Amino acid sequence: MKAKNIGVFLAVLWSTLPAMAWCAGPQASTDIAELSQWLAQRQQDSGVVGVSAALVVDGKVVWKQGFGYADKSAGVVMTPGTQVGIGSVTKTFTALAAMQLQEQGVVDIDQPLSRYLPEFRIRTHGEDRSQVTLRRLITHSSGVPTDVFRDMRSDQARYTDVVTLLNRTALAHTPGTVGLYSNAGYNLLGHALAKASCVDYPDYLKQRIFVPLGMKNTGFADDPHAASRSKAYGPDGAEAAAFELRDIASGGIYSTAEDLAAYALALMSAYHGEPSPLLKEATIRSMFTLRTDIPIDTNKKGLGWFLFRNDSRFAAYHAGSTFYSNAAVLLIPEQKTAAVILANTVGSDAVCEQFAFRWLEGHGLSVKDIVPQPAPLPVSPHIPRSRHTGYYAQKNGYAKVEETETGLSIRRDAETYPATETSPGVFAVQGTGEADGDLYYFRDIGPYHVLFWRRGQGERQLGYRIAGEALGSMWTKRLGRYRPFGYTMPGFEKIAEAEVRLQDDGLPVLQVRYNTGTFTYPLVPVAADEARTGGLGPSMTGDAVSFGTDTGGEVMTYLGLTFRKE
Repeated sequence: MKAKNIGVFLAVLWSTLPAMAWCAGPQASTDIAELSQWLAQRQQDSGVVGVSAALVVDGKVVWKQGFGYADKSAGVVMTPGTQVGIGSVTKTFTALAAMQLQEQGVVDIDQPLSRYLPEFRIRTHGEDRSQVTLRRLITHSSGVPTDVFRDMRSDQARYTDVVTLLNRTALAHTPGTVGLYSNAGYNLLGHALAKASCVDYPDYLKQRIFVPLGMKNTGFADDPHAASRSKAYGPDGAEAAAFELRDIASGGIYSTAEDLAAYALALMSAYHGEPSPLLKEATIRSMFTLRTDIPIDTNKKGLGWFLFRNDSRFAAYHAGSTFYSNAAVLLIPEQKTAAVILANTVGSDAVCEQFAFRWLEGHGLSVKDIVPQPAPLPVSPHIPRSRHTGYYAQKNGYAKVEETETGLSIRRDAETYPATETSPGVFAVQGTGEADGDLYYFRDIGPYHVLFWRRGQGERQLGYRIAGEALGSMWTKRLGRYRPFGYTMPGFEKIAEAEVRLQDDGLPVLQVRYNTGTFTYPLVPVAADEARTGGLGPSMTGDAVSFGTDTGGEVMTYLGLTFRKE
């Protein structure tokens, strides 16, 4: 969801909001003043109702400020002490808890999840469930699906219900092969940590992180809180009905810019070996160490953090979004500097990201430093070109590879590219406009025969080969439109309908229409009554799509939601 530039004008300018800015003497540089002015203008121009932020320099909070409103109708201004849902920034706390328990010997993050949650019995289609480890949950490489959109409100369920919800689905990918961002995986992780420590997940975070760091305004939806929690606002700036996320380990924390700045400081202090209630220096450094054991990934990452890294510097980053609010935390540990930001409006993710990245780029790093380096091109003996022909399931469609006299013909994104084999297994596009010089090659990763595309120094995988067989009569009966019924997604974004249909080549796709846009996913049958969406990460791929009947007719289940065929 992107913010609409609706041009909301705030009657009170940022520079005149009372008691909202604070600077620490000489650390208040021109760069900070410029960033403050930029954020004030960006908040107004974007239509975001309220934003709060803080900066850390040389191990000290040197600036913190609020812009706009926490409650627009009541005229309550946004301050660094205003509480906002931080969404997936919660995952950094969950990963921290896992590493604390690792230090104590309570858990071994390289052990199977089933050691701590024996009730975890998610369906598989040839994958080894025992390869779902705590470490792979932390690094989003476990193969657990991205999400299950059920029972997300605080009055409907608890984090412990995630096992039951996931056991109704199936693994999305072979564990250890694909970086698939998974909220569901972190919810499992939080449950496992609670079982292992014998302390309820929210209570553990309060006892071992929030209280020791003095984070007095950080907690969960149902915790008592002062009147400083922000209201939530839709993309048009209108106040939204209160929506309180349950205590999920993937995104349930509410916090403030002040508290997140204290959190950032504590992590960086531990990194430098200073006395810490959190972790030993070696452990926190391991969390910020680049992982290189995930063959298919789109971001550099450590344990619980995404990493920007070049030859001389690195930063740790995580952003988060609830159904209305957004947050971002950026740490540059070696320099003991950090930026945190929270916002209370649908679409404010862009503002949060831009603020953090401006700070990043002012400290010797760039956004592109998060992209992993491409693997070396294949040097294996010649493989017949026919080995590569067929259909490849991508995240949002199919690629088709056919053999030619000199190489391969590769159709993707409605364009077809002739590629000549220039070395065994490597195919180059020649004389085709912008695509001239593009390389295509293939690699076997786990059970997948994967198509890669490289342009210059950039590379990404385009999907994995599928059987591409004609649908049987049972599957053709499932073609048609489906309407959601029963439980519906909370928050701003809603699914209006879904359709199972065929593309021109007769391959099935699932088209899902949200109120914010329409998305099309390849549909790869894996059983008589189940398919999975195609593609290999980084999110919303490999999701189980199940079919059955009830007294009302044909029913489809997707992301934990139910749909009835028209």
